[in-house]
Amino acid sequence: MSTVPWYDAEQHKLIPIDVSPRKDDSTNRESRWLPKPKSIAKSATNSATTTNTPPSNSGLFGSGYSVANLFGWVILATVVIVIVGVIVYAVGRAEMKLSGDVSHDSSGANGRLPDQQTLERIKHLPPELRRTDVNLRTECERLMLDGKYDQAIILLLGHQLLLLDKQGLLRLARGKTNGTYVRETRSNDADCAMWLRQTADAFEHSYFGRHSLSREVFVQLWQQNQSMEQSAIEHGGHP
Repeated sequence: MSTVPWYDAEQHKLIPIDVSPRKDDSTNRESRWLPKPKSIAKSATNSATTTNTPPSNSGLFGSGYSVANLFGWVILATVVIVIVGVIVYAVGRAEMKLSGDVSHDSSGANGRLPDQQTLERIKHLPPELRRTDVNLRTECERLMLDGKYDQAIILLLGHQLLLLDKQGLLRLARGKTNGTYVRETRSNDADCAMWLRQTADAFEHSYFGRHSLSREVFVQLWQQNQSMEQSAIEHGGHP
């Protein structure tokens, strides 16, 4: 028992009151009154069966892969091979084009057919010198070796005009005469102008005058052409 004071307002004093606490439900006061669930025992037989069951090898040739898997891998490999082939082909074409662009000479001195730039220059040559189906220098040399000097001189003059135009020693234009080209060249290189004058004279003597060129004359012009090529390249800086 315990005593609790109580204030009596009428008597104006504290009066003790005896209080007896109840203890009949204090034992399980903190309990949630929920029973603990029973644990379920695992079956040892089922566990062993699940663990020891081997994987199914019902795929193609017992490998676990189906026909669809195999077909997918074949398609993937084919696509990869095609992509690699396209890349290799594109790189090869680019290298060939780059090599061709570098090796092309607008005067046709490398033995190849005229490129697009050369074809544009050829349009400004005199009509009798316009040949787009052959390399002017190479064909000129072939005709010289065959002894066809009257045909070779036509290509030699065309080759020299293209060469000097490329190197900036003259400027090709329709309507200009051989004399005009010689004067333009002379203002830049006197030797090249002299060699061009001699080639132009031989061309006019053969083509317009109908006089055959001798082997000695043409061989001299051919040797001068080689000197002209070297001098023109040194002047223009374009091999």
